[in-house]
Order: sequence, then C-alpha cells, then structure tokens
Amino acid sequence: MRSAAAAAERLDGRQSRTLRSRLAICEACLDIVQEGTLQPSADEIAERAGVSRRSVFNHFADLGELYDAVVEVGMQRCAPLLEEIPLGAPVDQRVDRLVEVRTSFLEATAAFTRALTAQALVGPASDQAIRVSRDALRLQHREVETLFAGELTSQSASARDEIIEAMAGAMSPLQWEYLRRSRSHSLTRARAVVKRTVVSILRDAGVRT
Repeated sequence: MRSAAAAAERLDGRQSRTLRSRLAICEACLDIVQEGTLQPSADEIAERAGVSRRSVFNHFADLGELYDAVVEVGMQRCAPLLEEIPLGAPVDQRVDRLVEVRTSFLEATAAFTRALTAQALVGPASDQAIRVSRDALRLQHREVETLFAGELTSQSASARDEIIEAMAGAMSPLQWEYLRRSRSHSLTRARAVVKRTVVSILRDAGVRT
C-alpha cells in the first residue's frame, strides 16, 4: 500500500508540474502579445516562460493546441471584466452598463484582437484564430439579443436580427480598433461614439432610451 500511495503521489506531482508548465507557457504567450508582438516565436515563449523550446512542444501537440490553450487562459484572465448586466434594469441603464463593460473588455484585449487578426491572415494556426473570433462574436450577439429582448418583441424576426447585428457590430473588436487606433480617439471619445451608435440604433427601432 505504501508503494501504491507513493506512486500516486509521484503521479500527482508530475501532473501538477505539467499543469504549471502549460499555464506558464500560455501566460508567457499572452504577455508577449500584450507587449505588441503579434506572433511570438516558440523561442520567445520558452524564454519568457522559463522553459526550454523543446518543452513548449512537449506540452502541446502542435501550434493549434497551444493556440486553443492560450485563448482559454486569456479568456480566464479577462473574465472579471465581463460582469453580468441586470436584465430588469431600465433600458438606459442597460445601455450604459453594456457600453461600459464591453468597451473596457475591448480595450483590455486590443492586443489580443490584433494578434487574432494577424494569425487569421497569415499565421500557422489560422483556422483556430478564425474560429475563436467567430465564437466571440457569436457570444456577443447572443448577449445583445438577451439584454434587449423585451424591447424588440414587436419587431419582425428579420428586423430584430438586423437591429441586434447592428448593435453587436458597433461594439465589435474591429470597430473598437478603428476608433482607437485608426482614428486615434481617446478612450472617452471612442466610448461616446459607441454609445451614440447603440442609442441611435435602438431609437430607430422605436425604443426610448
């Protein structure tokens, strides 16, 4: 029994070390991207994580698997920014909170968005990058749909879809990139533009804000 217990302890120890190493590699990749390197090399990731280059590929079967793990860790890192918005709050308060929460998230993940875009265009894990981007946009679309479902019940299915799509697009990562980098607007100014767009879309749909 002692030998079995010792073997189990050794196994648990190896598993814990493996998990710590995988997490360190993912965190290193995210930190490098946050600093502006959109497609960090395995050498850069390994050096930052304090592991060998070989260890990177020992822990992940290929770049696709590494990419998926990095995305998961990145979402966990940013999850506290996506606070829940009360569905029963007045519509103007829901708009304010949605714009505040969404733009704070977009600002915090701007470097990651640029990395996704670069990876989708020319990266070795382009399929994963495209899938991650689509999944994120799908979740945002669903959030907007849920948040304003009561106000849009009188709309036809087609009109409702267009309204939701327009609002989701106004708060999309690429729109935020346009406002903050292409147009060089301040955070306050960019947030005001997003809010004005969302309010205008709702008012056009007959929703008083």
